[in-house]
Amino acid sequence: MKIACFVEAYNFEIKSEEKALLKFKSTAETMGHSFEFIYKDDISRISDYDTLFIRATTDPSSCAYIISRLAEQYGLKVIDDPHSIRTCSNKVILHDIFQKNNIPSPGSVLFYGDYSHEIIGGIFKSLGCPVIIKTPYTRFSSHVEKASNIAEFIEISRHLLRKAKVLVVQEYVRSDFDWRVGILRNEVIYLCKYYIPKGGWKVKSKINGKNVWGETIAVSRDTISPELKDLSINLSKHIGTGLYGLDVKETNDGFKVIEINDNPSIYDGFEDVIDNDIYEKIISELVS
Repeated sequence: MKIACFVEAYNFEIKSEEKALLKFKSTAETMGHSFEFIYKDDISRISDYDTLFIRATTDPSSCAYIISRLAEQYGLKVIDDPHSIRTCSNKVILHDIFQKNNIPSPGSVLFYGDYSHEIIGGIFKSLGCPVIIKTPYTRFSSHVEKASNIAEFIEISRHLLRKAKVLVVQEYVRSDFDWRVGILRNEVIYLCKYYIPKGGWKVKSKINGKNVWGETIAVSRDTISPELKDLSINLSKHIGTGLYGLDVKETNDGFKVIEINDNPSIYDGFEDVIDNDIYEKIISELVS
């Protein structure tokens, strides 16, 4: 089969990401399929392929979403499909999915910009202090801020509301790392820990004015706890059958899902260190 892999130039700037992309290509060719990297200028040729694999950053305003929709209309198998992009990219939609399906997650509320004493006081009373503030569309910890008091909350939320009509305000759960559970067709295909860098509070933190990423430690998917596995598979089924990455906190009260992402990171030497058959599994799903 002819596989198109939609990328942007930035996908080749980090060596570990470039190596992973080349592993996808070599795996597909070893399995008897063609694998071609395509870019924005190639969108008009999408009907020439049998299946589409998106590796560029996705959200409903991106070229990746446009080509995903177009490929689906032409009947191609697509990872990431438009529904998964729309759902996972929007933290407000995820907030509703978590609540409606009793997904264990940090307490959260939607904030529309009402700064009355009753509303602000109610947020801190129910969620505690500090709180995490997110815009609906976030990527790689961007547009995710922490407010330690009401004054910070007002300042941060007013800034974020310049580009959003609603914010997700979430209970802060301290941890040394986030579990990242890679899911494909509602099955766990890789497992790792995304550590919080020292002096930070999220995986990508600004420390002394510089963006710092925490360490990634791969763990065998066979060692996943039954509770985390069941939680991850259950949530993925509410989204679809695509390729997802769940971020989960482990607490004294059990596991709590922070979010589920479409288009999860897969870098050479990171997510693939132990379960290195993920390339073959993803290619097999693309051509099935």
